[in-house]
Amino acid sequence: MTEPLTLTAPHRVRWPLTEQVWRDVVFVHWPCDPAVLRPLLPRGTRPDVFAGSGWIGLVGLRMAVPTVLGVPTPGGLREFAEVNVRIYAVDERGRRGLVFPTLEASNRAFVRAARTVAGLPYRFADIESSRDGNELGYRVRRGDVGVELRVRCGPRIAAGEAERFVTARWRLMSTWYGLPLRIPVEHEPWALRAADLLSCVDDGLVTGFGLPAPQGAVALAASRVDARFGVLGGR
Repeated sequence: MTEPLTLTAPHRVRWPLTEQVWRDVVFVHWPCDPAVLRPLLPRGTRPDVFAGSGWIGLVGLRMAVPTVLGVPTPGGLREFAEVNVRIYAVDERGRRGLVFPTLEASNRAFVRAARTVAGLPYRFADIESSRDGNELGYRVRRGDVGVELRVRCGPRIAAGEAERFVTARWRLMSTWYGLPLRIPVEHEPWALRAADLLSCVDDGLVTGFGLPAPQGAVALAASRVDARFGVLGGR
């Protein structure tokens, strides 16, 4: 049985591995045949389905990492940009979460730490983030691949089932040296805003994984959330 879509986490993170602050968050998401997603998912997970489809997400944000293991981080980890490609998944116990084919970040130290400690697919990239009035934008370039997205933020909205499906995710699902990895996350409910998608151009960052380009995509935005990631865990 698949767990319900809840505005708050179904667990508590009392001893955080890391605390993070996410600002100027842009969510772009579009449907995809679940069969296309399955090869990219770790063992023990499957595509989560909504309205008969699997889903792909492209999310841009500005991140601060105040602490790791309760210790304040050096200034180099306090502010940088991230754009990630995500697949909405569910594991064999019915727990919902996210699988990331790639997480692009503009801070080398954070990328090295995330890859070394958790084996996460972080990659260093040049990322430009911009805010102009109600417009938010992110531009990523890493070698010969990249992506650009821009939205115009609208009014606050209540999170219905569709919004909860793509934003209320309380686990990162991956593998660590061949073992299943589930990292719990906890944060306050998103203060979501409607958003008009002005531009979403993929230059191989998404399609390079065999995923379809973001056609027919829709968007949401949020100003800030404070997140806590739990210790690394398995099943």
